Amino acid sequence: MAAELSREMRLRKQAELQSLQTTLTSLREREASYIEASANIPILFSQQIDDVRHQIAEIENLLADEDDTVSSAAIARQAYADAFSAERAGDFSKAAKLYKRAARYSHPDASQAIRSIRYREKTQKNRLTGKIVLPSSQTRSTGRLFIWVAAVIILILILVFVVNGILGSNPQTASVTAQVTATATATLTPALVQLIVPDTPTPQPTATATATATPAPPTPTATEITSAAAPTATPTAVPTPMPAPRIIGPSDGLVWNDGAIVFEFERQNLDFDQLYCLNTLRGYDSTGTENWSYQPVGSQKPVIVLDANVFRVAKVQGMKCIKWSAAIGKGTCQNIIGQSTVERIIGLPRPCDF
Repeated sequence: MAAELSREMRLRKQAELQSLQTTLTSLREREASYIEASANIPILFSQQIDDVRHQIAEIENLLADEDDTVSSAAIARQAYADAFSAERAGDFSKAAKLYKRAARYSHPDASQAIRSIRYREKTQKNRLTGKIVLPSSQTRSTGRLFIWVAAVIILILILVFVVNGILGSNPQTASVTAQVTATATATLTPALVQLIVPDTPTPQPTATATATATPAPPTPTATEITSAAAPTATPTAVPTPMPAPRIIGPSDGLVWNDGAIVFEFERQNLDFDQLYCLNTLRGYDSTGTENWSYQPVGSQKPVIVLDANVFRVAKVQGMKCIKWSAAIGKGTCQNIIGQSTVERIIGLPRPCDF
């Protein structure tokens, strides 16, 4: 079957296989974060992992050589396929043994599959026994809370005993308190007020008082009434997008000759569901027309590795330049929540000049 494929089709299938392997690695990292953070993996997420594994198995069978049955890659692939079937059948112990055999022959997903099998087996046992397992982080935080509450109660009890001991050892405290209370509650004696009346009568005014007209208050204008009645609008706070990740490598204007390319970023304090995303990877031909693109790739680690097959396919399709940029995504790289970096250029196989 593999011999019947043309060279271009084989390159396309190899690039598709590498893309699926990268997607599976990203899903496995998210699966590990669910195990550590919430101990509850959604069913839909597990179905996505199984779908990707099915697609990888189909492409590997398409590219496999029928005569190659003794190489390490063929043995690892067969052991992994048998383990996957046992896992779907619910035989976790058999699946774990076969995954270990695939791991000894360097299968890329065997170790992550063993971790997932152990977690599913433990979850199934807990369901049967009715045991509720809290995540390790929540258990540690609950233990710390109990320790702090106990420490505060002990400090309060110590302060109460110290204050009672001080009051019991000073007999003068009660008398001093009584004196202070008596002094503070003493009744004040009102002072006598003496009025002095003069002998001469007070002269009466003889002039007639003239009434003075009081000016009327000014009538407010329509503009003043409108401005007084209209409420002041409160500005709505606009969420600030996350800044673009700082790029460590590769440098702008890189000339790709062969081999994988590693995209490195400066580490940020990301949440458990946030990713470093290579959200733009577009190819341009000799006329400057965009004729090629690659799907977004993400990783929780500040390193994203793209296999050389991706760039070989772009080169075979006549691409001369590739533009790329990166940003932070939430959950997947389809949901970008931050600003993107400035676009950089990779030349295939010589420098690009836009």
